[in-house]
Amino acid sequence: MGLLKKIIIRVSRPILNLFDSLGFSIKKTDSLDLQIRKIQSITNLKFRLRASEDLVRKNPIHPLSQLNLAQCLHSMNDIQEFSQMARYAEVMQEWKTRTGFLELDYEFIPPEMVIGALGNHYALEGLLRANQYGLRYPKKLFLLLPEQSIYGWKICNPALFSYFEPHFNIIQDRESIQTLKQIETLMKLPLGLCLPLIKGCPYLDIAANQIEAERIKKGLDSALFTLSDSHEKIGRKALQKLGLPKGAWYVTLHVREPGYRDETRKNSQEDFRNANPYDYLKAIDAITSSGGWVFRMGDPSMSELPSLPQVIDYAHHEIRSDVMDVFLGATCAFCIGTSSGYFRIPRYFGVPVLYTNCSPSVGYFSLMEHDLALITLLKEKNTNKYLSFKEILTPPVSMFWSARGFNDAGLLSIKNTPEELREATKEMINQTIGNNVQEPDDLQIRFKSLAEKCGSKYGEYSAKAFAPISREFIHNHDDLLD
Repeated sequence: MGLLKKIIIRVSRPILNLFDSLGFSIKKTDSLDLQIRKIQSITNLKFRLRASEDLVRKNPIHPLSQLNLAQCLHSMNDIQEFSQMARYAEVMQEWKTRTGFLELDYEFIPPEMVIGALGNHYALEGLLRANQYGLRYPKKLFLLLPEQSIYGWKICNPALFSYFEPHFNIIQDRESIQTLKQIETLMKLPLGLCLPLIKGCPYLDIAANQIEAERIKKGLDSALFTLSDSHEKIGRKALQKLGLPKGAWYVTLHVREPGYRDETRKNSQEDFRNANPYDYLKAIDAITSSGGWVFRMGDPSMSELPSLPQVIDYAHHEIRSDVMDVFLGATCAFCIGTSSGYFRIPRYFGVPVLYTNCSPSVGYFSLMEHDLALITLLKEKNTNKYLSFKEILTPPVSMFWSARGFNDAGLLSIKNTPEELREATKEMINQTIGNNVQEPDDLQIRFKSLAEKCGSKYGEYSAKAFAPISREFIHNHDDLLD
């Protein structure tokens, strides 16, 4: 018998035996899963909520119904989602104890974490760090990943996946996947929404905040991964071919634009996450004037940058590849990013990030202490009045994940100005290249204190303010601290 078959038998047999001994029917679980799929296809959110609440009333002790309700509340920007995530975690623990699943040493990873958007790896990073730091009871992680040639999917970034892959037991053949699929439904981690910890199930960015607190407490390195020798060799050869001087420092820049998944400026539902790359030209100049180089990251759907000295428009360059995505992120002095997946790659390798046009603002709480933030300001359309930092960082406003949320609240996103981006970039250069970390002034202290008060509004977990906000930015908008 092959090793794969032995693994399948070892994983599935005890679980199936549990169902038999306790009188559980997989068909019942299949029926519940089918009901949830139907509910999630309801476009009217109020009707979806009503159906989700009804499902919980009929199945109060099943974790899948509780999770579905949490997902529904999240889609509606309803702050009850935090207590519902906690309720889901409680019901899941009780269900595992009651059924005997608690004794099993297995968990399943949703496939979309590696075949979906690049930013989905962020949830996997949180999972691995939480396991390593003792915030979870680590179990064997299984990933049902159908063969690409059969199903037509592809791994988002194979080079990046190679760093996560050793942590998973990957099952690929069709027969084995069919055997384990029903079990996966029950034991799949809800990584698209929250991260189950020993206690509770906080929203992903709040979980990242708890993980950063534990990392600091334990005095651990900020890097989760170390760049492989093979990727290092490929990357250095590419830099040499581009003509970068030996020892040159460089910054990666990723500015999200419409274009991903057929998104356009007219149909975009996530324009609050987009920005204009031309607004970053002054930031680019700050880098090159200081002797650095800039790699503008992305894909060919993005606007082309003008030809500038010491600037590589990587999004349109022949060296663009999955390996170079990783290499540049892992070896840059710092990354300037927006609310998109790329800026997470440097994080995995311990590289600091200047998080610009941060929206939704809950993402601020995901930052590490060596990062720097520039938050997107919000303005009331009817009155032209700016929201205070307290209002911006407090849910539900801080959690708006679609244009609908902002529109329904009558809010307009105000992008960071070219001048704000330039000054924040200078701060990062001073901090990373100059190795000169400034002591927080009174306004910085006030902002962090206010942010942490807002951080207490995310359920049973209180979020800390680890990353400073740009000094120039907070001085220009100190009136929003009141």
